[in-house]
Amino acid sequence: MRLIYFGANPLAYPAIRTWSQRNDVEVTCVREGLNADNIGMVEGHDGICLYLSDVMRSDENIYRTLHEYGIRQLSITATGVDGLNRQYAKQYGFHVTNVPGYSPTSVGHFALMSVLMGLRCIAAVEKDVLDSRTMIGRELSDVTVGVLGTGRIGSVVADGVMALGGHVIACSARTNPLLEGRVRYVDFDRLLEQSDVISIHVPLTEETYHQFDFGAFSRMKEGSCLVNTARGAIVDTEALLAALDAGRVGGAVLDCVEHEEQYMATGWKNNPLVQRLVRYPNVMVTPHVAYYTQRAVDEIAWAALDNAKNVIETGRSVDMVL
Repeated sequence: MRLIYFGANPLAYPAIRTWSQRNDVEVTCVREGLNADNIGMVEGHDGICLYLSDVMRSDENIYRTLHEYGIRQLSITATGVDGLNRQYAKQYGFHVTNVPGYSPTSVGHFALMSVLMGLRCIAAVEKDVLDSRTMIGRELSDVTVGVLGTGRIGSVVADGVMALGGHVIACSARTNPLLEGRVRYVDFDRLLEQSDVISIHVPLTEETYHQFDFGAFSRMKEGSCLVNTARGAIVDTEALLAALDAGRVGGAVLDCVEHEEQYMATGWKNNPLVQRLVRYPNVMVTPHVAYYTQRAVDEIAWAALDNAKNVIETGRSVDMVL
């Protein structure tokens, strides 16, 4: 069996080599993401691992060409699959898998750090450090943290907040048995109204797209802070900017921003939304690095390769999404 891994992180190469030797499967690593110029490298391979770059959202030729090369599965090297064109994937008969369970503590701990940084106004303090200006902060034990989504990552955040003495409320499509009796579940409106900080941990779907819109921000507690380590498009950035201007939102810590996938190759400095956001003293933006630890990078590679191998050999995987 031969697999090709597009968008392979050099930091994952040792883990990929170890997996290849243990499973007696040849793996070709390609640093670049899959695109029209390098898709010919797929020839002679039985399966593919890849991240969902912008071409996977709209370019039917990519799906058609993969099918012509005999590829019948797509092993996505991430949790989110919002960049997948499901119509084309179904049309050309692809089995699609993702990696939902890698190191939830990597993102969870980053989100917890972001909650604390938001409460202590670190964005403003850092930007004014040369003037030795200080900003009054709030302590975790004095606020209510709202967790939107209590799956693997959201539950890590909730546990962390409570361990440090904070109060947690949550809104989630499904309650988490591990949090029952310790966390009070509320509806979305109550989450907005009662939270001093809201941390987002839901996937991007039709239902969650721009869930934080002008109406949502108008219902948030005045001066509250928003933390987003999930997907950029869950937040309507124009609505967030308006809420910041009005003082409705006291600050934001964002690891993801709308349309970021369009700027993966050229850098976030070219994203006009990022350019506007970073001008605010109470906003901190990081380039989608909440997941980025060595353990997470290794686990993503292993899981993606396992998924590709399992689908090719059995037609099934526990991480099948299509």
